[in-house]
Amino acid sequence: MLLQIVVSGLTLGAIYALIAIGFTVVFSTNRLINFAHGEFVMAGGMLYAWLTGVHQLPIVVAFPVAALLCGGLGWLVYAFGLNGIDRDNHIAQVMITLGAGIARKGAAQVFLGKDTLFPPAFSGPEPVAMGPISVPSQAIWIAAGLLVILFGLQALLRYTRLGNGMRAVAINAYAATLMGISPGRAAAIAFVLAGVIGGAAGGLLAPIASANYDNGIFLAIKGFAAAIVGGIGNPLGAVVGGLVLGLAESLAAGYFSSVYKDVVSLALLIAVLLLRPQGLLGKPLPQKL
Repeated sequence: MLLQIVVSGLTLGAIYALIAIGFTVVFSTNRLINFAHGEFVMAGGMLYAWLTGVHQLPIVVAFPVAALLCGGLGWLVYAFGLNGIDRDNHIAQVMITLGAGIARKGAAQVFLGKDTLFPPAFSGPEPVAMGPISVPSQAIWIAAGLLVILFGLQALLRYTRLGNGMRAVAINAYAATLMGISPGRAAAIAFVLAGVIGGAAGGLLAPIASANYDNGIFLAIKGFAAAIVGGIGNPLGAVVGGLVLGLAESLAAGYFSSVYKDVVSLALLIAVLLLRPQGLLGKPLPQKL
């Protein structure tokens, strides 16, 4: 029983981690919490279900198209909402992302419908037996997607000129500007990446949790909590935070009751904020004297 609970927790944690990485990408470049990110995930699941269900597109086409469309939505949020806003006006930026999330939820309700959709799993509905435990086939795709996104993002940020520019903007936007790097361009790319990652997370999640226009806020809360627990701004921290949160919830539900899983995750979040506010893998912020 314990092994099965751990597998369920790791699957749940991988989902949270995928969402948390999207928060991390935007925060590490813009020092901004993108409260519309949950709607990227929702849109990815809805679009994937819509493309496979209504238009009968094959999975190999529908999934990347849904993720890329969400990347386009991320660009729209920045280009028509945040571009030109003072980077130090954090309240205005947060309110814009909240408004963009509400608008995207309304658009999904109007254009994609109110019904809960159940898109197909990537490799069929049958679980994979591994000794005494049973693993949903979609969980393997979720884990693989998480690894590809994590290592791909790390490679982009460390070994490409584009990624180095984004890191430079994150460290000091003014100095990056003097070196010929555009903070606005870096911010726009961060939103596009967050949109693609969020859309991919939604597409991976939808076959095992369904897709609905109202899922965004719940997904955003869980992903944001995972990012805080792991250390927001650190992609690896987002993965660790997601896995810890997922395991904690699964163990609470398996050994006590499912009604306690949200209580456990909230208690874990509060404990991290009190004892290690920078997160499990985050670095303490320097203090000005």
